[in-house]
Amino acid sequence: LEEPHRAIASTPGVDLVTVLKYALAANRRRVIRDVLLLIYLCIMLLTIFVGFITVPLFLFISWMTILSERYIRFYGQSSRPLRPGEFGTAEPRSPARNSYAARQLARVEEADRAGNVTVYSAFSPFVGYGKVTSSWSFAVDVTSPRHDTPTRGFTVQELYEHVQAGLAELDLPGMEFGQRLFVNGHDIRDDRRFLHTKDGPPVTSVSGDLLASLMADPEERARPYLTISMAGWQGDLVTTTFVRFLLSRTDLFVEAARTAVPPLRPVFKAADEFEMAPADGEFTALLKASFKQAIPLLLHSPSAIVHELRNGSRREAKRRQLSRRPDYGALISIREAAADTTWQRYFQVFDHARYIKVIEQRIFHSLIEFLRSHNVDVSSLVSQAEVLINNGMMITNNGVQITNSTVHADQIAGGPGAKATGWSMPFRGDGGGKTAA
Repeated sequence: LEEPHRAIASTPGVDLVTVLKYALAANRRRVIRDVLLLIYLCIMLLTIFVGFITVPLFLFISWMTILSERYIRFYGQSSRPLRPGEFGTAEPRSPARNSYAARQLARVEEADRAGNVTVYSAFSPFVGYGKVTSSWSFAVDVTSPRHDTPTRGFTVQELYEHVQAGLAELDLPGMEFGQRLFVNGHDIRDDRRFLHTKDGPPVTSVSGDLLASLMADPEERARPYLTISMAGWQGDLVTTTFVRFLLSRTDLFVEAARTAVPPLRPVFKAADEFEMAPADGEFTALLKASFKQAIPLLLHSPSAIVHELRNGSRREAKRRQLSRRPDYGALISIREAAADTTWQRYFQVFDHARYIKVIEQRIFHSLIEFLRSHNVDVSSLVSQAEVLINNGMMITNNGVQITNSTVHADQIAGGPGAKATGWSMPFRGDGGGKTAA
């Protein structure tokens, strides 16, 4: 919300608008708490010369104020809709109409629900979709005929449409697919297709005509992909496959990348464990935590209020920085930032593999069917598809190892400071139980 000039990182399986509404409500409670604490602090400072009797009194009042805010946060009416079985029973309060937060929230909603453009800033273009777990590519000679029948020409848009029609037939609840454009935030400053004004945010969507144009006439810096996302485990696992076709007069080049967003870290599931009222020992723990925070939060209240009042100047500073170092790419994906670094359930590994295999099998089936209908020899494509789809998988204590194919990586990395290492080693699937990771 505080980045009015940067793109929004949309993430499958996450309702960004709802998340931000709850965050804004929590921020309002924090600001009210800090204003009250600042008033108490000022009263104590003004009356300290009269007598110290007011100091313990207002320290006690500060403690009760902090306790009240924490109680409302964990057990109040505002937290009820976050409970399992209760979610969605009440809508979080929206910001005031025509306020800065309301305008930004509208932009987030547009990007999250109707956007088809990802403007990225880091190395990987797939911000919001997790880490790249593996990738593959190959080329098909479209001039090589089946049997002795001459090949028939086709457009890359016809190929995309045929593959999407095949994906629509899959019985995978929760699957979403469509065409998405990826462009680097450093490259759009003078490109009016993606940035209407230099002081404004990048576009969240482009027309179908522009997507079709970039498919038929590829550019190095703006690349459209067929994006197929599958959310499972109530959003705890998000798997995405990105596919791109490049057609020349002689060859069809196919590239794909697989990404995964691991489950949420346990700390972000704490709300699921709270009862509607404090259980045994929980209220005592709440009292102790509030008491420990009383003096630090009381002394911190002036700087907290000043920080809140300087929102406008911080946005102006970001605007000036943008003119010096233009980068409109999304800075963060909240879902990736909250992700764990490993799988949490044995079955999540297999579901991740199942989603990928089922989706890619349908992609290959549609691709082979389409090329055969245009009399293109697909013998090499069939053999490559069998290798890619029929990879074996072995679960070990150290991660996931792929057998009988090219091993790309054995770990999932996500969240702050997460790191995954891996290397690729092609080898023969000779049944000798070889693995590499």
